[in-house]
Amino acid sequence: MSDYYGTYGQKVQYLSSDPPAPQTGQVWYNSTSATLKVRALSTSGTWATSPNLNAASSTGGAAGIQTAALTFGLPGPPGDAPTLISQSWNGSSWTTTPSLPRGGDYTSGFGTQTAAVSAGDGRPSGANYSNLWNGSTWTAGNNTSQYGYAAVGLGIQTAGMLAGRYDGGIQNYVETFNGTTWSNNPADLNTSRYNPMGSGTQTAALIFGGNLDPGPVTGATESYNGTSWTTVNSLNTARDAGAGSGTQTAGLCYGGSTGSATGATELWNGTSWTSNPTSMNTARAGLNNTLGIQTASLAVGSGPANLSVESWTGPGTATTRTVTVS
Repeated sequence: MSDYYGTYGQKVQYLSSDPPAPQTGQVWYNSTSATLKVRALSTSGTWATSPNLNAASSTGGAAGIQTAALTFGLPGPPGDAPTLISQSWNGSSWTTTPSLPRGGDYTSGFGTQTAAVSAGDGRPSGANYSNLWNGSTWTAGNNTSQYGYAAVGLGIQTAGMLAGRYDGGIQNYVETFNGTTWSNNPADLNTSRYNPMGSGTQTAALIFGGNLDPGPVTGATESYNGTSWTTVNSLNTARDAGAGSGTQTAGLCYGGSTGSATGATELWNGTSWTSNPTSMNTARAGLNNTLGIQTASLAVGSGPANLSVESWTGPGTATTRTVTVS
């Protein structure tokens, strides 16, 4: 039988610990753990538990990426005003930051950790608030052009979008934000919905899922090219109140409600959705909007409001694996 050296022309390194920065394809033997290891690309994505929030959260807004995030707003007790707290994430821990000046319940969010937008409010009745974050303080911004809440937010602080909402009935409204002013978008969604998920930017967006109240949740997906919405292939698992990450052509959908909470995770390749073999560690609905890209995302909050956070590492990421030798 041929050995590894004879087959591949390289000797397997014999090390007492894993190398600090192994290259993809590198193979070594760890003498301490007595295991043969390889650095290879993952074939499916995985979820891992991350440090908890300082304050429990659900159905709030969020902005940023997996290692630099901001989350804000959440429901208060029934009959009370929503909680306005915001929290910042540096990749290892959460810090409580100044509170929103208004709104906070079923708010939408978009932008970055240091330049974010909060928009909408659902209690005691739907409102058209917006707030702007500069990295240290929130200020009240101009009101959105449409009254309502439970929309999805996409984009950056100077070029953002809200799509889908509830204002006493489901709507297909879309509006845009230029950093100062909200404007009705000429093209609305093909399917009216609230609590949808999304990924992308103001001019290249993907909207998926949502609630058709009265009626079931949907997996309907629409793609936006800056001018018009096109209905494309639906999610494999219809849901609402989950979260999305990524771009118009490389999207991620996770969590949500199918009637009960789900941890189902799906990836979009620009044409169709593929279900990831591994779901979230905790099935959850009422997540805080969008945080990250298709290969690196952060799941924050769920209802009823809780502290837990999960971190996503997508397929195609280099990971170290133990090789089983028979």
